[in-house]
Amino acid sequence: MSQHERNTVDLEKFGFDLTGAPRTDEASVGTLGATQLPSTFGSGQLTPGERVVHGLVRDRNLLITENQVLQKEIDALKAQVARLEESVKINEHFAPESFNQELSRVGSMLQIYLQQSPDVARFSPFRQETMAAAGLMEYKRFVETNHLMLDSAQRTRLVLEYLPAYMFCVGDAVQLAANNMREEQLIRAYFNAPDTTLLPEELQEDLETVLPPCQQELRTQFQNELPNLR
Repeated sequence: MSQHERNTVDLEKFGFDLTGAPRTDEASVGTLGATQLPSTFGSGQLTPGERVVHGLVRDRNLLITENQVLQKEIDALKAQVARLEESVKINEHFAPESFNQELSRVGSMLQIYLQQSPDVARFSPFRQETMAAAGLMEYKRFVETNHLMLDSAQRTRLVLEYLPAYMFCVGDAVQLAANNMREEQLIRAYFNAPDTTLLPEELQEDLETVLPPCQQELRTQFQNELPNLR
């Protein structure tokens, strides 16, 4: 009977411990503000079963607290990532194009202009490609020489107001300089890569005779427009 009464008391304590919180003298605070396990079980006399229950309850509360701290950290990191992603989107939206992208866009604009111009019919498709390459070469020279960063409106103004007349001038000049298709191919290669294309001496002399008048007029126009591009 005595053993039965002691077992009954133990069971009653066990039920209380399952629903109760750890004793206040058993709790401590860690560096992150989380509840940590104490080094002892308190001053009371606890049975082995009570010690197990207390340990389980403390472990449960510790895990809950640690989870709350980690969740706050995760939420803060998610908010930081969202701000960074938004910043990247804004920078990408307003960042200027790379120079290669700009040149590619200008080249496409020149080709489209020539395709849609009724006056270009007197030139072969191959000659039109040469004319567009010549226009792009002069655009590149002007922008690089003056260290310009042009917006879309400025770029469009240069392309549509000044380069068409130059391209038609080049189309007529190539007709005079090239004696055959092979020489015209060399001229187009020169306009595409002037620093790496070596023309035959006679063809070089012919091109240097007919091309400068076209270049001089365009470069004067570009120079007059320069103050509006700064």
